[in-house]
Amino acid sequence: MELERVVIGLVTAALLPYSVPAVRPRRLTALALTAGYALYTLAPGLLSWAALLLLPLCLGASWLLGRLAKADANMQGSPRLFRPAGTARFIFVPLGLAVLLALASGLLYGGPLLTRATGELILDDSTALVVSGLLVATFVGGEVVTHTLHPFYAELKKAEAEEMEPLRGAGTAIGWLERSMTYAFAVAGQPEAVAVVVGIKALARFPELKSNQKRFAEYFLIGSMSSIGFALLVAAVVRVLLGERALG
Repeated sequence: MELERVVIGLVTAALLPYSVPAVRPRRLTALALTAGYALYTLAPGLLSWAALLLLPLCLGASWLLGRLAKADANMQGSPRLFRPAGTARFIFVPLGLAVLLALASGLLYGGPLLTRATGELILDDSTALVVSGLLVATFVGGEVVTHTLHPFYAELKKAEAEEMEPLRGAGTAIGWLERSMTYAFAVAGQPEAVAVVVGIKALARFPELKSNQKRFAEYFLIGSMSSIGFALLVAAVVRVLLGERALG
């Protein structure tokens, strides 16, 4: 399973920074994210000659993708989940303090046990596969769906020119949630639960679908099916690599 971990993990490391809008324009941050995830992926054999060769190759691929992404005006937009800055402060400061307190408690009362458990978690191939699949399904899937829908967007925008503007970045956030939930249900062996995700999204769009806007209905179906289909495909691949049936 180590081979699967390395292949999927390094692909994730190269693609992930350019599938997260907040990271994409920051080249050093993007390369740091690639390097960090690549090191996690290669952790079981980090000192081998293969790892020493693959790490710079992964960084090179990330750098080339950065140049390509810079010229791509059709990539998914940022959901701006933590704007203004005060919102981020009120979320991350309490969360950071809680994490620091938990780590301090663990180190003081069970340092060796915590260290061993953390090492086992990092080196576990099954965990690495599931995490990589989740990141690909959620974030890389956003780019797949965005570019799939792009040829139809201009025509739909023209038809809805006089309607209320949508919340900026809301579609990106909804897509992330949709694909992550779909992936989680499928990897857990409960693909039928994806019907809940589809039902929630269809319910939210029911007024537009009911008003017989054929263009919007077609756009909605293409986006939903490509988004959910991509997440299911990634989940099926991960399940097969874990030795399970593709979709339970």
